[in-house]
Amino acid sequence: MKAPINIAVGLLVLLASPAQAQEVKLSARVEPPAVTIGTPFRYTVEIDAPKDVELVIPLLGERFGDFSVTDFGDEPPREDKGRVRVVRWFELVGYAVGEKTLPPYPLKYRAPGGEQQDAEAKEVTVIVRSLLPVEPTPFDIRDIAEPEALPFDWKPVLIGSGLVAVLLGVLALVYFLATRRRAAAVVAGPKAHEVALQALARLLARRLLEVGRYEEYYVELSSIVRDYVERRFGLHAPEMTTEEFLVAMQRDRRLTPEHRGLLGEFLTESDLVKFARHLPTTEQGERGYEAARRFVEESREDGAGRVGDAALGPMSGGGPAPTGSSFEGRDASA
Repeated sequence: MKAPINIAVGLLVLLASPAQAQEVKLSARVEPPAVTIGTPFRYTVEIDAPKDVELVIPLLGERFGDFSVTDFGDEPPREDKGRVRVVRWFELVGYAVGEKTLPPYPLKYRAPGGEQQDAEAKEVTVIVRSLLPVEPTPFDIRDIAEPEALPFDWKPVLIGSGLVAVLLGVLALVYFLATRRRAAAVVAGPKAHEVALQALARLLARRLLEVGRYEEYYVELSSIVRDYVERRFGLHAPEMTTEEFLVAMQRDRRLTPEHRGLLGEFLTESDLVKFARHLPTTEQGERGYEAARRFVEESREDGAGRVGDAALGPMSGGGPAPTGSSFEGRDASA
């Protein structure tokens, strides 16, 4: 009877192997598991998935559960035996005392030829303790009180502080006058949004979409947006990869969350065309152009083109994107 049993066990292993090979494993942990109020701690997410599975690894917003997100980063991915291991960490800080539960990390993935689905994830608990001391009991042994110090003479400190303040004021006045003279001598050049809008107008005049030159169109459109971001916000966007650029945008609070999301989807779409040979439609190309123009108008220095947050849609040019638009998410373009 042992031989039939061994054969049956072998068949079960063979049938289970393909499912296990496509399994996406997600684990999360906090370090340390207990902190005092206002002390940052690290929340680490580890993803183990097959190489051919498409992972959608989100960036958390300004808050995650009861905690504020102050920083984040990635470890270099590692590959082994057809699987890839990705680690992303977030620095969190909380200001409410008690045992707090972090929600599951919102990872999504899609196997080849399959539909996008959520990865199974578990909640993580962290304890936030108060900085206030525990109330003493009548049985606590207390040390004798320290001798009282003599009154401090503040007169020398006040005189010294006054002299330092006067010196700093004189230096600030000299710097202001020198800077003002230099600024008056310099002829003001064109503003960042003026340069970008002129470049967008020239790109539109070339009619690249009408002749099917999509890759050249998206390369030029992406370059215009990156050059504008560098001129306007000081981010060296033309030298960054899309991943590095998205990380830099998350840390720059001058960009609103709506603008960061709009730029992220726009650059992802551009990369699909430039590197993955994705062929967009003319309508998608026009929406990409309109999204770039609106971003420039709404983030200009003088704020003249800014509109309310409710008017900023997902790369739709003023309204919701039609069904099937590649700018509604990565699913439609993959």
